[in-house]
Amino acid sequence: MKNESFHKSLLLQSRMSLRTILLFFLFHFSLFALCISCQKADSIYYTGARVSFTFTYTNTVPELNAALGGFGEFCTVRMDGTNFIFSGLKTTTARPLTAADTRVHPALGLSGLIVGCPNIPEPGADVAHVVAFDLSCPCYDDFSSTRNLQLQAGGLAYCSRCGRTYDLNSQGIVAKGDAGRALYRYRATFNQFGNTLIVSN
Repeated sequence: MKNESFHKSLLLQSRMSLRTILLFFLFHFSLFALCISCQKADSIYYTGARVSFTFTYTNTVPELNAALGGFGEFCTVRMDGTNFIFSGLKTTTARPLTAADTRVHPALGLSGLIVGCPNIPEPGADVAHVVAFDLSCPCYDDFSSTRNLQLQAGGLAYCSRCGRTYDLNSQGIVAKGDAGRALYRYRATFNQFGNTLIVSN
């Protein structure tokens, strides 16, 4: 009798151990699959180009101040080697790179950036937040030659090469022209109290 109960106990323990091991592997496999899917999503979302842009005193640049402070407003950000160049629909402002800027080697993706605050919140969000897109159209999929998109009224960006128009208020999707992927995007953080914009990938 004792032998029988002992064997039953061993069998129960082995079943529990097997169940624990299976659950352990199932959990870690699921975690691994989630990480892989996130990496794939990121690789689709961003370009491989380096982006490292921090700009303080955003309120001193009219085009940038309007883009960050009003819904549906956008501006482009480029560099010419010695200046950051901010362009809205009608005006442009140049700001010299500071010594601090040159020390950290700012980078603006493939062609530059488009930044602003859409007038439509992203899916799952209650309010719209500042976004940053690459200034290059995704139709240049080899990344070796790029051409700047042109801002248009109504929160749109146009590519003269492929003829597509992108909606900056709706995650940069194609609004007009042949079907295609949305604009490349980067992480954007705006501290309105510190007047500081950070864009990275």
